Amino acid sequence: MDRPPPQRVEVIVSVRTLMVLLAFGFAVFLAVVSLGSLLSIFVAGIVALGLDPVVGALTRRGWKRGPAALAVFAALFVFVFLIVVLTVGPLWGQVVDFVDMLPQYWNDISNSDAFDAFLSNGGKETVENALKDIAGELPHAATTVLGIAGGVFGSVLSLVTLTFLALFLLMERPTITDWLFGFAPPAQEARWRPVLEDSISAVSSSLIGNVAISLVAATVAGLSAWIFGLPFPIVLAVITGFLDLIPQIGATIAAVILVLVALTVSTEAAIAMALIQVVYQQVENYIVYPVVYRRAVELSAFTTIVSVLIASSILGVVGAILAVPFAAVVKIVIREASGPRRARMEALRAPPALPEGGPGE
Repeated sequence: MDRPPPQRVEVIVSVRTLMVLLAFGFAVFLAVVSLGSLLSIFVAGIVALGLDPVVGALTRRGWKRGPAALAVFAALFVFVFLIVVLTVGPLWGQVVDFVDMLPQYWNDISNSDAFDAFLSNGGKETVENALKDIAGELPHAATTVLGIAGGVFGSVLSLVTLTFLALFLLMERPTITDWLFGFAPPAQEARWRPVLEDSISAVSSSLIGNVAISLVAATVAGLSAWIFGLPFPIVLAVITGFLDLIPQIGATIAAVILVLVALTVSTEAAIAMALIQVVYQQVENYIVYPVVYRRAVELSAFTTIVSVLIASSILGVVGAILAVPFAAVVKIVIREASGPRRARMEALRAPPALPEGGPGE
């Protein structure tokens, strides 16, 4: 019995398909190779979008886009500079006082009975051996210091690059938006341009609201630390403010730090600081947070925590700070994209309309 000829499947791949696949593969390769640069562009874009409504308000008052963006960044730079001065000034003063007191500390130690007993029991040879070990480790220490200095210089350079990138994006945002929507049909532009504006507003509201809440937390922490006599109250306030930028988690970490520092003063100060932080966090979570932050981005607590966990695993602390505005943008886009289908499903669930005149007529 003759068998039928085997079936052959012929796959035809056009040149256009091959070119699309090659272009996609090349784009993925570039994305992997330049992942750090793409993340920097992403962070700069978030910062630019966060400041865009402020610049827009200045342009509506008659400012040009470029000077308005420069003014906003200048104000931001002055604000950061003041924070650094307020933080580093007291800390540097304490370091200088400590260095000035080193001769007195050494004199007190060398004249003490315990130091004489240490030298008489062979401590002199121990000190000499320790000094030799320190001298032998100096080249390695110098290399480590140079490596740290290089890392700090690279971080400063990256920060400067990020700042200018965000500034240029902020200045050219309307031009970029108009250019991108130039590829879309008028109907699509009319649908998605409001979505873009709502997304920018959500990013700005979340970032500015987050900073406002952090300033309140820093003020409460600084005043509490100053009242209870904690060391470096301004430094503790700045640390609390930065940690409070991380939603849901940062405030708790800051409270633990404040209580631990208060323990160095007294147990009563630690208990009082813990009570103040517990009360403030309740006020922040249930009063300040909903008014300033949660209503702006319309995200549930579960969505906020999940966003923070995922983003922090990718970008670290920066990701945790930017997680909520990014999640708000995703929610706005999904809501608009799924709007027509949800409207159709809602129409199917609606009860059928009664005939005119009602039943029984």
